[in-house]
Amino acid sequence: MFIDTYENFAEFYDITAAWHVPKIAGPLAEALSVVEGTAGPVLEIGAGTGRVTEVIAKTVPQADIIAAEPSVPMRAVLTSRVFGDPHLRDRVTVLEEPAPHMRLPDHLSGVVLVGVLGHLTDVERADLWARLGERLAPGAPIVVDFFASDPSPMPLTKVLSEPIGEQTYEWWVSSAGLVDGLIRYQRTWKVIADGEPVRSVDTTSDWVPLNLEQLAEESGLTARRIGDSSIGVLAR
Repeated sequence: MFIDTYENFAEFYDITAAWHVPKIAGPLAEALSVVEGTAGPVLEIGAGTGRVTEVIAKTVPQADIIAAEPSVPMRAVLTSRVFGDPHLRDRVTVLEEPAPHMRLPDHLSGVVLVGVLGHLTDVERADLWARLGERLAPGAPIVVDFFASDPSPMPLTKVLSEPIGEQTYEWWVSSAGLVDGLIRYQRTWKVIADGEPVRSVDTTSDWVPLNLEQLAEESGLTARRIGDSSIGVLAR
């Protein structure tokens, strides 16, 4: 059963994505540069609000894209972004299933997983690797992102602050490090007006810390990192 851990802060998520995606857009484009798009669509699992979808579409203009996002409020933004852009609307199909239950086409030219793998159990990841392996063209990349996978404790930190109208939106994050093999993140969004907080939304979520070597071992694929970025590539 899918539990939507993004539901109560989905209204703020695109602010985070607008900060993070430009940092990985270049390495992501490099990782996808080998995709021709003729073997099938590019699958994006956990498309969020669609900012990575835009990077995929620009990088691989000849490929159709399947963008899957199980969170209803996140998918609402994703669908709106796709519908409002004629360059995306004809090419991007939005699906609602979470990774373990996702309908997959028979053939894929590539896969993108940004901010996803840490949500999956060992069994769910093993099943996903097997299903993708049956469908990926030879040499087709699985692109992954290792952002937020450092198991070291993190003191309460203001990660970003963005003005919107007369209010400022602040994102605060902390972590006590590993708890039962998981990173437990505490995140708080604060809405500030006239220097005073007028609203605060707190969330707690667990994340499986994974590195590229672990993913290569469990998937049976070769792995490489794109420069010193948080983007890695798995392929046959």
